[in-house]
Amino acid sequence: MNWLQLIERRVSVRQYQENIDESTLAAVRKICEHVRNYNDSPLKFYLLPGTEVHQHQKSLGPFGRVWAPWYIAAVAPADAVSLFNLGYSGQRVVLELTALGIGTCWLGSLVDWSALGDSLSLGKGEAVRTLIAWGRKLEPLAEKPGRRLPPETIAVFPGDKDVKYPWRTVLEAVRWAPSAINGQPWRLWFGADAVHLYSRPRRITRRYCPIDMGIALCHLELACQQLNIPGRLGEGEHPRRKGWEYWASYLFD
Repeated sequence: MNWLQLIERRVSVRQYQENIDESTLAAVRKICEHVRNYNDSPLKFYLLPGTEVHQHQKSLGPFGRVWAPWYIAAVAPADAVSLFNLGYSGQRVVLELTALGIGTCWLGSLVDWSALGDSLSLGKGEAVRTLIAWGRKLEPLAEKPGRRLPPETIAVFPGDKDVKYPWRTVLEAVRWAPSAINGQPWRLWFGADAVHLYSRPRRITRRYCPIDMGIALCHLELACQQLNIPGRLGEGEHPRRKGWEYWASYLFD
């Protein structure tokens, strides 16, 4: 599986074909059951048919409405560590679905989350934190990626590292990750021993920042792995920069 190609291919899909065959449904269920997590925070993925979700969706006319035949409901605690893990794992699901030719779209608003949670009979502390719409996309109605911040805004390259392969490729993989309202909160510091991941969210998207940062970490790791950069995810010594919040690093071996 070429992760860089999947990252480039993924777009937010907002209109879908109506039917999903049983073999595809089984494949998606298997992906959700065996997805890799970043940490040991509680996380569950539920497959829900559109008929069950649509009754809990809100609408501002046609704005923001995404009607899909199926959804993945991500259930987790509300703390930032758990939501960070949700974003990381959820984006791995999204990319694996992309490999199957399935369209997806992250949804974080215009849903009655409490009512949706009640329908799943969730336990104490559990709640649906986000939905991932999925299905076979209607051509050519996939949403084009929004504009991205320039590399010099989101990355720091000590020395001449910015002009060398493979670091620009790693940066682009993170730069094109999806985020709430295209907020692009991630920032990267390319050091001698690691690539460090930070956030600088806008106020309007701050509540979604942990999920967005988990998505960015997923892209960071998969890009490094695809480019055969030896290393692992973790936390390590990192530079301090005013206004940037540190999340994790890809530590070089």
